[in-house]
Amino acid sequence: MLTNKEIDAMNIAFDFSNQFVVAKVPKNYKNAEKFALECVYSLGPYIADKLNTDYSKLVLIAISKNNKVVVYSVNSRHRDWLYHYFQRPSLMYVQFYDDIEPELIIEKIKELYK
Repeated sequence: MLTNKEIDAMNIAFDFSNQFVVAKVPKNYKNAEKFALECVYSLGPYIADKLNTDYSKLVLIAISKNNKVVVYSVNSRHRDWLYHYFQRPSLMYVQFYDDIEPELIIEKIKELYK
């Protein structure tokens, strides 16, 4: 797990303009699963603390510099919705996307909130 200080030092660009959070991490990762293990699992509690909300209500789309995407959501509703379009199973609270354009994932999540 990364510390808050380590996360702050990463210079992650956060977008809080939607009902979900987009985090653009300026680092390359071998694949989305490695991205989740090395970074995203730490971002969930970090962002929940910053927003002063329960992490179980957080929906996070994390995007690495080389476009590996991890969707983090304790509530399976968002992951189930994305499964319908991309057929990526969930592993605990996350889904891994190595070969789907991040904007397409964001677009599908926005549709869920309409």
